[in-house]
Order: sequence, then structure tokens, then C-alpha cells
Amino acid sequence: MEAIMQWKYRNVYTPQSLLQQPGMIVKNDKLRCPILNDNFKDLVNNPLVFVTGDGHTLPSEVKAFEKWKLPHDVYCVNRSLLFFERPVDHWAAIDVEEAVWFSENLRENMIGTHPIWRHTIGEGAYMYDVWWERVFAFENDYQRRVWIGNTGYFAVLTAVEMGYSKIVLAGMPLDTERHWYQPEGTPGPQWNPLCQEQWTDYRTTFNGDCNIRSMGAKTAEIFGLATKEWAEDVGTVRKTK
Repeated sequence: MEAIMQWKYRNVYTPQSLLQQPGMIVKNDKLRCPILNDNFKDLVNNPLVFVTGDGHTLPSEVKAFEKWKLPHDVYCVNRSLLFFERPVDHWAAIDVEEAVWFSENLRENMIGTHPIWRHTIGEGAYMYDVWWERVFAFENDYQRRVWIGNTGYFAVLTAVEMGYSKIVLAGMPLDTERHWYQPEGTPGPQWNPLCQEQWTDYRTTFNGDCNIRSMGAKTAEIFGLATKEWAEDVGTVRKTK
């Protein structure tokens, strides 16, 4: 529990006064990875990826997914890494200083046949393995530093760009209830309305069906409820750029 509570959420780059000014916030629905030249063949092991967030629904949704016993990669967001007692393939955090937390709390049973790929966006990427940047015609430098969504949304965008055939979400209810590691009654996150709006808008960027589903709650309303039959029909990893 001490390792979990050491985590700190903060924006160290952009003052709130600037975030509130018109034109400072932009929506993002596409990323690129210049450090890998958008070549992800070494990062993807299975066509199916399980992306986990810190929502209160995480324990029950992981249990339900694991009953399917399907081959998959595991992509953890923030503290959901500590929920797993088995190898993890990817980890994402927006706050770059959390790479220190990662190194201090990584356990041997989380590492499989390859290191965990650590993903982030923007400045401070030298502390991570994979850094991403937004595809957008920015009007000013501060727009480059503003992330609207949450780390789970960032992980979804990167999973799409890496070419996974099917993406299943867990622990991403997008509500204001506690995180999975907090006691009952603990106040949950207070989302910026633009955050939930960003998820909904992203779904509209797909023509018809998309390759994302969720194990429950708000993200299941947006993308559809994941089922074993849907998740196991993966084919092969989609060809990336």
C-alpha cells in the first residue's frame, strides 16, 4: 500500500492559468512514435491486448477477463501495474517523474521474456523506453504540453497505433468513484468534462465497428461490451504504418 500511495498526480509543465485560456486545450485522437519510426514489431507479442486502468472496477473485470484464458499482452496504466502478479508487457504514465516510482516498485514476477515497455508523451522521455507525440497543427508551445483525456486514453491511442487487432479495457469506468486500491468511501477523481467528451469523440473517428471493447461501465457504453467470442477472433496483428 505504501508503494501505491507514493504516487503523485500533477502537471509540472503548464500553469492552470494558462490551461484556462481559450486555445490552450486541444483534443487528440492520433499519435506518432518518432523514436521507433512507427515500427512496433518488437513491442507486440499477441494480437489481443488487455489495457488496465485504476478504476474501482479493475479487480472484478480482470477476474472476468482472465476466465477466458486467451493469449494476450498486458498493458498497465499507472498503479494498475501493482495489481498483477505475472509478466506485464507495457506500462504507461503521463507524468514523466513516475518512471522513478516504476523503478522503485517493479517486482521480478512482473517481468517476462522481455523488459516492460514504458510509454509516455512529451518532455522527459529520456526516462522511458517509448515516447509519443501528438499529430496536430499546434498553435503554440503550450498546446503541445496539454493532454486531454487521461492516461488510459493515452494507452488506448498507443495500442491502436501499435497495431493490436483487438483491445480490451478494464478498470476504466470514467466515473467519480474511488480507485481500486483505495478504501470504500474515498472520494474519486473529478473529471474535466472534456475528458469524457474526448473518449466519446474518439469513438466517432472509426467508420462503423472498431477494434476496442471494454469489460464494463462507461467505456463499455462508448465502445461496446467485450465478450470472449469477440476477443478471441483476432486474426493477426494489424499492419502498422
